[in-house]
Amino acid sequence: MTDVTVSLIVHQNFAHIERALTTLFAHTDRPLRVYVVVNQGGAEDIARLRAAFPQVTVLVNTNPQGFAANHNQIMRIAQTPYVALLNDDIEVHPQAIDLLCDYLDEHHDVGLVGASLLNPNGTPQVSVYGDPILPLTLYKISGLSRFTAEGTALRQLLQRLKVVRIASWVEQTETREVAVVKGVAMVVRRAASDQVGLMDESTRMYGEEIDWHLRFRKCGWKVAFVAPAKVTHYGIGQRINLATLPDDRVSLLNYYLKHKPAWQAVVVRAAIILTHAFVALVNLPLDRSCAAAYWRTVIAAIRWQSPSRIELRGT
Repeated sequence: MTDVTVSLIVHQNFAHIERALTTLFAHTDRPLRVYVVVNQGGAEDIARLRAAFPQVTVLVNTNPQGFAANHNQIMRIAQTPYVALLNDDIEVHPQAIDLLCDYLDEHHDVGLVGASLLNPNGTPQVSVYGDPILPLTLYKISGLSRFTAEGTALRQLLQRLKVVRIASWVEQTETREVAVVKGVAMVVRRAASDQVGLMDESTRMYGEEIDWHLRFRKCGWKVAFVAPAKVTHYGIGQRINLATLPDDRVSLLNYYLKHKPAWQAVVVRAAIILTHAFVALVNLPLDRSCAAAYWRTVIAAIRWQSPSRIELRGT
């Protein structure tokens, strides 16, 4: 049974990491080499973490980094065949990591697998996505998608009626090949990531897995959802807010610049600029902080240029 390298990230909030580590060690049979990257945190919290889990290697960033950059630094030093990339706000169910690794053992053409995510009340949480398509992207940029966000009454009604077929709206009950697994709990085959390259660090948050998993598939590796591997995710509330709005929109634009026809990237950039400028102007006399956030998003969309090169391991 091969060792597994595990990467977790903590950013300011240490409320969840103890539960994540406790359940990870208690419910995993494979030998683990666990790293926690403290993206930002107080000295007392860091000391408590090290004292509670002496078997964990804790790395402290000098400057805060994005989701991709934090996990990438662990993938660069990993020597095991598999690397598990986990959120800190999770509870690992019995054998979840083992099941993900077992699937990779049995399917040599699969480069990356993801777990079945549950809400704290035990109901299914979105675990897989399809590749972005222009109509749905424009729907999201418009702001209308808030009415059909996960957990809303309208979305639940549309799901019951089965009038909309979107990958993230369909309850995932069977192990199968998918386009994208949610980046909360995934295990990557290191040989595959060596070929594909690491996650794109040019964006800070949102959408890294969508870009990365497409690159896996373009290199001939499959991405799979493993239904029996269960992980409770406490972060369904990680909604886009005013502070993170520019990051979300830039990640969308970045994806279109890298992977879609040029005209679609132009449409996405224009949609971000026009809709967010309109919202900024409307909110200027009502809520200056809201207006400022939307205007920052406009500026980000105007200035953003996708990097021409993805960093590969060892370069």
